[in-house]
Amino acid sequence: MNIIDCHMHLGLKEFCLGTASDMPFDLCNSMEDTIALMDQHNIEQAVVLPIPHTLFDTKRSNAYIMEAYRQYPARLIPFCRIDEDLEQNLSKGFCGVKLHLLYEGLEIKTIKKELRMIEDAGVPLILHALFQNKVKQVEAILKIAPNLKLILAHMGRGHLYTGEQVVANAVGLKSYPNVYMDTSTVGDLKAIINACEILGYDRVLYGSDYPFGRNMFKEAYAYDIDSKQIMSALSPNQAEMVLHDNITRLLKQCSSEYVQIRRVRKSDSEELFTMLEHLSETDKKYLALSSKYALIRRQIRDERHCYIAQLNGKVVGFLRESGRPEGCSLLEELVVTPDCRNQGVAAALLDYYHNAF
Repeated sequence: MNIIDCHMHLGLKEFCLGTASDMPFDLCNSMEDTIALMDQHNIEQAVVLPIPHTLFDTKRSNAYIMEAYRQYPARLIPFCRIDEDLEQNLSKGFCGVKLHLLYEGLEIKTIKKELRMIEDAGVPLILHALFQNKVKQVEAILKIAPNLKLILAHMGRGHLYTGEQVVANAVGLKSYPNVYMDTSTVGDLKAIINACEILGYDRVLYGSDYPFGRNMFKEAYAYDIDSKQIMSALSPNQAEMVLHDNITRLLKQCSSEYVQIRRVRKSDSEELFTMLEHLSETDKKYLALSSKYALIRRQIRDERHCYIAQLNGKVVGFLRESGRPEGCSLLEELVVTPDCRNQGVAAALLDYYHNAF
């Protein structure tokens, strides 16, 4: 069975700004070591994450992940840490972001702009939450970025290699279809299966957190014990989903081949108005566009109330809402270009809108 490990770390000791004794856990690991391990255990691909800690230089950590990806593009899937270069990093090939609320010393309320940036990029965020109230932390993030694709690292477990808190997290997050869990360092097969039954087998992803276990258990460590347990306990179809298909589908949904929806930017104005101008006269009449152009232009300039749908890098849809008191919203227009109708664009826009409001 082909396996994708959705949680592995890369980073070198020279990126550390402190001393080894300052680090609670050793996650240092080279790209060469990772590829060798993957070859040994027939791992098709791996999501590779920088070491997420204030003591590790963020820029060097991100750069090493990108270097590893460029050397092994068919094997490694690069995620970055949050820093002032986040927008640039997301535009140059990083497929997602890792956030560790404890080790990186970040607070959700201080990274609202970054969370919305990740949401607009359409890529996943792997979240290592603080020890208590993990469901509330996820909900706080989704309040800021409701359509963010979020993977709760370690299934939000409590202590290492236990199922503590896992089932409660699954129950609390069941109603959020854009929230997933990864199995890394849970080590409790029953808890993993229970979470799969609650969330659905399509929302649980296999991960190892390598090299954490290797560095913790030394000679007693066996990389493939978790994947073998999953294969033995689940049906072939269920195991295929957890070990491979779910992360593949999630990352495919982030590609330009799928409808991507985001907040409007000033730079979208020309392309968006070209799209509106090319609508039929009947469409324009029903939308009452002649009386709304100035308002729409102003709201695009202010980057408020407007959302666009893109397909293969081209604007193919537009949604505008008007805010109302107490978080309510009124849908003003929903437009899809004629050549992209009946392809799910409007449905995707409506799903996004319902999540956002």
